[in-house]
Amino acid sequence: ITPQLLNDTAIFITLVVMGTAAIVALLKLADFSKRDKAAFRKAWFRGGMFCVLIYFLLSWRFSLGSPAVVFLLILIVGALLFLRLGPRWEDFRRWIPYVVWVYFWTAALIGWRAGWLGVLFVTLPTVLVFGLGLFVVAGFLLPFPKPEIERRGLPTPPTEGIVIPKFKYEWYDFWALMRYPENKEARKQWFEQQRKALRSLISYTLGTNYAYYVVVDEKIMRRTEGDRTWLTDEERLIKRRDGDPFREFMAGPGIILTGCDHAVAISTGISFKGVRGPGVIFTGMSETPMQVVDLRVQLRAFPVEARTKDGIDINVFTFTPFQIGTGKEVPTLGKGFPYRASDVFKAMHAQQIVHMDPSQMPEDLQKHAWYDLPRVAGQRIMREIISRYTFDDLYAPLELHADPGQDPRSKIGKELQEGLERVLPEWGLQRIGSGISNLMPADERLIDQRIEAWQADWARQITLRRAAGQSRRLHLVEQARAQAQIDIILAISERMEQLRGAGVDAIAGHFIEILQDLAEKATLSRFLPQGTGNVIQSARKQMGTDSTSHTEE
Repeated sequence: ITPQLLNDTAIFITLVVMGTAAIVALLKLADFSKRDKAAFRKAWFRGGMFCVLIYFLLSWRFSLGSPAVVFLLILIVGALLFLRLGPRWEDFRRWIPYVVWVYFWTAALIGWRAGWLGVLFVTLPTVLVFGLGLFVVAGFLLPFPKPEIERRGLPTPPTEGIVIPKFKYEWYDFWALMRYPENKEARKQWFEQQRKALRSLISYTLGTNYAYYVVVDEKIMRRTEGDRTWLTDEERLIKRRDGDPFREFMAGPGIILTGCDHAVAISTGISFKGVRGPGVIFTGMSETPMQVVDLRVQLRAFPVEARTKDGIDINVFTFTPFQIGTGKEVPTLGKGFPYRASDVFKAMHAQQIVHMDPSQMPEDLQKHAWYDLPRVAGQRIMREIISRYTFDDLYAPLELHADPGQDPRSKIGKELQEGLERVLPEWGLQRIGSGISNLMPADERLIDQRIEAWQADWARQITLRRAAGQSRRLHLVEQARAQAQIDIILAISERMEQLRGAGVDAIAGHFIEILQDLAEKATLSRFLPQGTGNVIQSARKQMGTDSTSHTEE
């Protein structure tokens, strides 16, 4: 046993320890479980120490300690070791750890040829560059939002037009992120994002990742049904890469990519794990996307068939814009749409499964998703409101209402708003508005029938009013005539009383004067017989002749 053999053996053991520490550090940086790190630590260390033992024996007994023999030994032991590592999954790429093993020992043997200095200045930097480079590059593979950092006068990357990332701006941001204490929280956020990205990269490479999804919002006609031009939640969630969510060994997170206006409800199949997003979403073991949640304002328009108080069917088109509850937050530029996780939880649990057939067969089930709940509530509320009105109330002329806001259509719209405000918040939904169209009978012939009925009713009322007016007119005429007769009789009686001592001629003359006065009154002349004026004139002439005769006598 020579000093050179002992020195080479010490270097070999140091390289085994270095490789074991490097692989464990990489897995720890990627946040893998203790079980995963222990499996690779044992495999790497045992394989390395076995190579050390074989090398020592070959060098001691047979003087076969050349680098070529060592490299061949490394290849054989690594193949036997790593090609049997892990569970027997068909899609588990065992050759990936083997490639890492070969890469490390290639760098180790290159440094070994220069002794301890080669290990220190060749092997160690090579391992560090590989690990840290993988850690940094992994973050660029996923569209993480950039954290807000304090730059302290460092150049800011342009934001207008088409922005192409440049190395100098990335370096300035990295320098500011690591140097300034104001960026402590941003630094922590960046580090966690890099760890998740590194684990995703490793698990994707090994084939042990969970499923990858992307949420799309493309209005593709061939993917819709009938006249529908929007995608359902199930159609928006597209699987890009398959994965078993119940894997344990070296299993990486699943990834869901969404836009700024979508979130995803996560479930384990047994329990609801909450809502995550928008942006890059990571899923853990047994977690799968349950449903996509559109955070934008939704508009649902739907017809309602209702029945009035007097049993007439009415059709009315109803609409209501709404969205997931935001807690009075508004969208902010550069950030995802706001929402309250508690409201999403309410919306998910408020979804309904309705039996469309009394037999309750599974194929007759109909699901009302959270975005259908306003339609379900709106139809029920509108039917209840319409049932309190008669058909004539709904079609009464607007002129009958002094306040335009009190016409039936406006009142029904207000009652609809109040009803939705009571129901939707309990389901985690926020009403933006609501309204109704014109109220139309289900049978269009009913309008003509009602018009004919109204015409007959108004004709009857007109006839009754005319008859009442005619009766009133006759009553007033008779009353005036009787009053005129009374006035004449009273006037004659009073004058005759005054002329009691006068002669017959005076009384007759006075009577003629009274008749003359009555004939000259427009209100009474029409009640006097025709020819009354001529009779009065003849009487005056006769009175004049008689007066002359008496004078001569």
